[in-house]
Amino acid sequence: MEHNIQLVPARERLFKVGTIVFFIMLFLISVHFLELDVERFVARAENFPEVFSRFMALNVTTLHAGIEQLLVSITLGICGLVIGGVVSFALAFLAADNIAFSRALSIFIKGTVSLIRAIPSLVLILMIVASLGMGNTAGVVGLTLSSIGYLTKAFISTIEEQDDAIIETLRSTGASWLQIVVHGFFPNVIPAFLAWLSIRMESSIAESISLGMVGAGGIGMLLSRAIRQHDHPTISTMILLIFITMFLLEIGLNQMKQKLRA
Repeated sequence: MEHNIQLVPARERLFKVGTIVFFIMLFLISVHFLELDVERFVARAENFPEVFSRFMALNVTTLHAGIEQLLVSITLGICGLVIGGVVSFALAFLAADNIAFSRALSIFIKGTVSLIRAIPSLVLILMIVASLGMGNTAGVVGLTLSSIGYLTKAFISTIEEQDDAIIETLRSTGASWLQIVVHGFFPNVIPAFLAWLSIRMESSIAESISLGMVGAGGIGMLLSRAIRQHDHPTISTMILLIFITMFLLEIGLNQMKQKLRA
């Protein structure tokens, strides 16, 4: 017995060391595979001050258009978040293993959500733009699908972490599936759902800005146009607006998370 007890810590240490060595080797193999030209990067680093100086000027004449399109990006993110959140809310209860009333439906929903998450957002929006054309509608559809892929998985994990004793107790009283969901899960999972929504809001708005660069509307379109025209003052102005917005959003969301935890 004592011999076995002494072996357990040794095995744990060996496993930890082996894991560290594995990731170091994986990193070195990745660097070799990519054939990173570090020497060329260092040689060109001397051009950085010159390039950086080009972005020091601001184009105040674009502020009005920038703020207007930034509001478009924010509203795109909010619309995609709300629609995606509502759909994810319903799908999560249908797919969570501990509450799903159909195993086949649960597998189908989880598989579909995994497929959505597997497709990069930019590729997804390009497919939607090709189908619906450029504009805000394509942006909302793309962000909605992206939110569904993110939130459904998060909501399912939250539901499946709940105590099974609650479900069994309600079932023993003859409660229906809907009654179990409403009385057994809602009080426990809603705070966690709101926390996930607040986390997703930040990434949804960030995605709306990125997706705008491929035709989904918003400030991303202005930024993309300025990049193509090498209009550095306009690029700096758009980046500054985005930074201020995301900074203020992060502060507001952090306060919201603290209140949800309280």
